[in-house]
Amino acid sequence: MTCSCKVLVIDDDPNLRSQMRTLLQADGFEVTTVASGLEALETVDGMMPDLVVSDVHMPAMNGVDLVVELKKRFPVMPIILTTGAPGDEIAAEGLRLGAATYVPKRELDEVLCETVHQVLELVKADQIAASDPAASLIRTELHFRIGTNESLVPRLISRMEQAAVELRFCDEMQWMQVAMALDEAIVNAIFHGNLEVSTDLRQIDDGKPFFDLVQIRKSRSPYRERQVDISMVATPDEATFVIRDEGHGFDVNSIPDPTDPANLEKAGGRGLLLIHSFMDEVRHNAKGNEITIVKRKTSPRAEGSDEEEDEDD
Repeated sequence: MTCSCKVLVIDDDPNLRSQMRTLLQADGFEVTTVASGLEALETVDGMMPDLVVSDVHMPAMNGVDLVVELKKRFPVMPIILTTGAPGDEIAAEGLRLGAATYVPKRELDEVLCETVHQVLELVKADQIAASDPAASLIRTELHFRIGTNESLVPRLISRMEQAAVELRFCDEMQWMQVAMALDEAIVNAIFHGNLEVSTDLRQIDDGKPFFDLVQIRKSRSPYRERQVDISMVATPDEATFVIRDEGHGFDVNSIPDPTDPANLEKAGGRGLLLIHSFMDEVRHNAKGNEITIVKRKTSPRAEGSDEEEDEDD
């Protein structure tokens, strides 16, 4: 797959900068690399990248500070964080402050390009949805059913965003995070729920056994007949999404605490951490084949309350 999109890569390690440049250029991206957050801020205005990939731990300005500054200047610019430290609380903080997702450095070869494409597909869907607003919608209920074709997921999320735009439920940056959570939940329901492919296979041979088994099971019964049901119920104040697959489920109590940064690099930990970071409420049914995620509207006053308190101090 090729793409003419521009990607800005920030890392103080020249070897990692070279590695990411090579990976992304091989996938057709136009790549610029810099060694620091401060240098990135000097570069971004003239370059206007479609996406930023930034290290979390850097001297002078770390990745979280860079996320905050970039979001002030370019609220809808997607940012992917990279981290080499297990249990990285700074990476988790970056997600809460506006980063779209993260990639562990030890998995760059396997998932960097895949993640960049995932985010850019959601950005594209976001632009389509935002171009078609309606007025005076006060409540919506949407129900979808999808088979094993994960490439349809961004289109489905775009349709849900149209409703969010009409409801004035959230801004573009907030929706990008909701979209990432939905993408993770729906794709997880397809791959791990209905196709019953283990996340552990992603750690072997650059993930080839994982995707090979996905393709095999898409053509075999009972996997190919299974569906994922997705529902959205939303008002201007709150949106509730329910994703249910037809697999055998799993032991919900066996999930490592997805809010603990120490579980960032465990199998399945990344997707669940993103969902818990971006949504206000997450719950599973007893069987483990249904997830309900809730996003509540945050008022501008609530978002700025910490700064107001700091000023009073």
